[in-house]
Amino acid sequence: MRPIRPSLGAIWPSFTLFPLPGVAVVLMGSAVGDGSLVAIGALVLLTNLGIVLNYTHFTSLAVEGGDLVYRTMLGMHEERVPLGALQRIDAKRYAGAHAGVSAPHFVARGRESTVKVNTKPFRLSDFAPLLATLRGVNARIEMDPFWLAVANGEPVSKDVEVTRAGPF
Repeated sequence: MRPIRPSLGAIWPSFTLFPLPGVAVVLMGSAVGDGSLVAIGALVLLTNLGIVLNYTHFTSLAVEGGDLVYRTMLGMHEERVPLGALQRIDAKRYAGAHAGVSAPHFVARGRESTVKVNTKPFRLSDFAPLLATLRGVNARIEMDPFWLAVANGEPVSKDVEVTRAGPF
């Protein structure tokens, strides 16, 4: 099975919109002859380049040697769960900006370790073959309804459905 990698379509602001402030600062700094502004703009552009390179080349979720492995942060951060110890796969949401919630995380819980992946930069349909592989190796894995729907190829959304609370 191939590793799951972030979708370029999901991270398009990282390589289209986010560099614009850096370019603007470089242009302003060079127009007024201020070397520190040019350096700050270049630093912003290099940081953005690092983020894009991290997602395109160094972030992956895969089954390797009997473990579910998630790598990110230019390959320096790694989380592992042995497939035999995998017990549950959850779609945990965390508090987000502006009182919202995040996209569902892929949280694979083992006996002693956990792999937690933010699914925002990934296509959910890419998780279906991974889930089939995981269930093929360990049929006792429990899945919450969200990931069960993804595994079955049913349409799901990363967005939270708004529900009314109370009799208003």
